[in-house]
Amino acid sequence: MPVARARDACLAAGCGGAGGVRCNYVDKRGRTCTTSWCSQHWTEVSGRQYCRRHASTVEALGGADSMEGMPDIDNRAPSLVSWVGEELDSAVRAALDRVMVPGAVLVVDPVRLHRRPGVPSRRWHRTWKLVDNSGVLKLVAIEVDEDDDSDVRARVGMELIGNGVPPWIERRRSGVEVDAEVDAHQRYAFREAMARSIELVVTRQETVPRY
Repeated sequence: MPVARARDACLAAGCGGAGGVRCNYVDKRGRTCTTSWCSQHWTEVSGRQYCRRHASTVEALGGADSMEGMPDIDNRAPSLVSWVGEELDSAVRAALDRVMVPGAVLVVDPVRLHRRPGVPSRRWHRTWKLVDNSGVLKLVAIEVDEDDDSDVRARVGMELIGNGVPPWIERRRSGVEVDAEVDAHQRYAFREAMARSIELVVTRQETVPRY
């Protein structure tokens, strides 16, 4: 059953509706998300309302009753993987389509939590794979560690082909403000740089990508 929450003003830009419901997210330390959203701006998962960031985290873990500990409320790793993955989805699909071989199919996995043996930190990733009866032929992954939730990594197969901190996160760290046009341009440039690096390695036009 949904957790009862106080109703406040919706925090969505330009909304401010008074029917906002508090996000139901509770992290592994027992802390709750204090943001509020109206029915047009919350995201519902298994009958519970969440802010968009935490909804993607809960979905990736298979629901709020998952046995996995939920990431800290301020950890952006799952949502960052989700956003970058969506931005790159069409470009990655196009690159893999260029190297498609007879009998292969494309498998796209959603954002998932990945544990590495012997490594305490948790990593979130989204993957695209070309597979056939023999196994995985080609794999592309976008990853972010919970311990470094600003660094986006791109992999082709087992090889790390590049990584970087998105410009909007760098700006927040330094307190720099830009207008919407500059922000859009920087986001576009970041996305295109990652997409181009992935394309060059997937299609074997470049073996040592420069990020």
